[in-house]
Amino acid sequence: MLYSNLDLTGLRLTYYGIGLGHHTVAIGAIIMRYWSFVTEFLKHPKEIGTFTQSSKHLAKEIAKEIDGSSEVVEFGAGTGPVTKEILKSLPHNGRLTCFEINSEFCKYLEKIDDPRLEVINDDASNCQQYVDGVECIVSGLPLALFSRLKKDEILDIISKSRRYVQLQYTPLLRKRLQQYFSDVKIKFVPQNFPPAFIYVCRELPR
Repeated sequence: MLYSNLDLTGLRLTYYGIGLGHHTVAIGAIIMRYWSFVTEFLKHPKEIGTFTQSSKHLAKEIAKEIDGSSEVVEFGAGTGPVTKEILKSLPHNGRLTCFEINSEFCKYLEKIDDPRLEVINDDASNCQQYVDGVECIVSGLPLALFSRLKKDEILDIISKSRRYVQLQYTPLLRKRLQQYFSDVKIKFVPQNFPPAFIYVCRELPR
């Protein structure tokens, strides 16, 4: 495959390949987003929790679990891979409110052109100041790295939702979540680096 017309200003790469015709790949934006994620992780490792974004496969698996919810809140949206997949699963009259404490990541989220999306540059623990009566919470927060006080604060908010979907990189959170939800399932997703666990929690009718 031969590469040509490298335009660093536009961050686009044009290449030609035998039998492939002429293609343009917008790799610059992907590289910049990845580099931004790594840079912010090095600055705030406990806040971000991992040095890589969720893979497309992982993002799709998480988004599946909103299960028809129309009012969704996302904690720790990062640069938006899960956000984009949730919007694909959200009803046309639905609403997605994303909380992201990192202002650099918010710049990427704000570029997503969808009227159903609201981006809030604030700590997830302040959720109740903006949103009332949450139907489903999707969280990418690194709970395993939080202090006990911070974790309790977040879980107290989460326990008020009907459905809760949590991304983690450890299977050891189940017992803790069972204190808040009567039904806790874990889905293992190896097609991600690092491999991930999705906790799907809900309160069963009594």
